[in-house]
Amino acid sequence: MIVEHDNPLERIARAFENKHSVIDRRSFVQQTVSVLCACVLAGGSGVARADDAVSADDRLRVDQITDPSSSSARGMFRFAPDLLKVEIGETIAFMNSRGEHTVHSVKTLWPAGVPEVAISNAEEALVDFPKRGIYPFRCRRHGQYGMVMLVVAGAVTTQELQDFHVLLDEARLKRREKAAFERLLQQAEEQYSV
Repeated sequence: MIVEHDNPLERIARAFENKHSVIDRRSFVQQTVSVLCACVLAGGSGVARADDAVSADDRLRVDQITDPSSSSARGMFRFAPDLLKVEIGETIAFMNSRGEHTVHSVKTLWPAGVPEVAISNAEEALVDFPKRGIYPFRCRRHGQYGMVMLVVAGAVTTQELQDFHVLLDEARLKRREKAAFERLLQQAEEQYSV
């Protein structure tokens, strides 16, 4: 079941677009506070289960976000969600790979035998996860700011996580990029390892 909510930000925008509409100060403040609260609540940890990233058409979806209101580069350029658990064989739709946003697999960390991913200039691109493992992605342009994500496919073992740690330590990545992968790997260990 899909529940449609009246978005306060859209309500404010509609009021300003309509020259005959009057929006009083109290209403404006209430709606602005509602929007800010929703943004804070949506901020969360960025960690998601597959059902948290499902779109209206039941497809898993990852967005690429540019948030100029963020106080840090990591928050400004990000995948949403940046950690996702899927079943083997599932497909994710990567959205908004336009402008300078891209989605690329990290070759040195990528599961053996799985085709690498290189997406750019696409409103939507589908990526399959054919075998168990940890799939690291980065934005080529914004990875240096920590714009990375991990997809955990299937039930990964503690050994697979340890092996990924070793590969990550040896990988030639920018400092923020590596730190972001380490943070996500820590979260994956806490939530998804068997």
